[in-house]
Amino acid sequence: MKIKTFSVAIIIASIAIAAIIAYFVVLPWVMIALGISIMPNPPKPEVTYGEFPFHLVYEINGQQKVVQDTLICEYDGIGMNEGQGKYRKWKERLASGNKSILLLNADGASGIAFSNKETLKQEIYYDPGPGWYFMGDYEPGNEYRQNSPNASYSEQYKDGNGSYGIIHADELISKYHIKLISWDIAKPIKNKFSTTKK
Repeated sequence: MKIKTFSVAIIIASIAIAAIIAYFVVLPWVMIALGISIMPNPPKPEVTYGEFPFHLVYEINGQQKVVQDTLICEYDGIGMNEGQGKYRKWKERLASGNKSILLLNADGASGIAFSNKETLKQEIYYDPGPGWYFMGDYEPGNEYRQNSPNASYSEQYKDGNGSYGIIHADELISKYHIKLISWDIAKPIKNKFSTTKK
């Protein structure tokens, strides 16, 4: 009889704990998601596609390299998150088909590392900027600031995780012997956003 009473007590306690977790952890996120989903969609852009030719000159180990390509930006519908609510999504790609403007590609055995974790792959690349900026989807005073003469890095760890960040120009030169000489890209467009619901 005591064992049966004890089992019932454990079941009741488990249900109570699950209800408390659901109320304090799950319910707030459900309410946020519901609140965002009923918000009105942001206006659609009048211009949904843009091409921005660019020219990058850099030096690696004393040898000058030139990259010419085009950044293609396209409207990608509406996104949602708890920080912004609903927002316009933009996707970017390079006309060449390259994933990024790669300056240096190395494997974990190269000795180049941005952390003390065992790495599989490291890349140093130049980030041309976000699609929303080039497609004119920002408030005045909220413009994107270009990284030049800094660059970006990403690395993939053997444990399956990864990281990314900025490498400042002085470290780029002293550690990786890369110097960004010039960066030119077409100016962002002036876009308009329709206020009529479609």
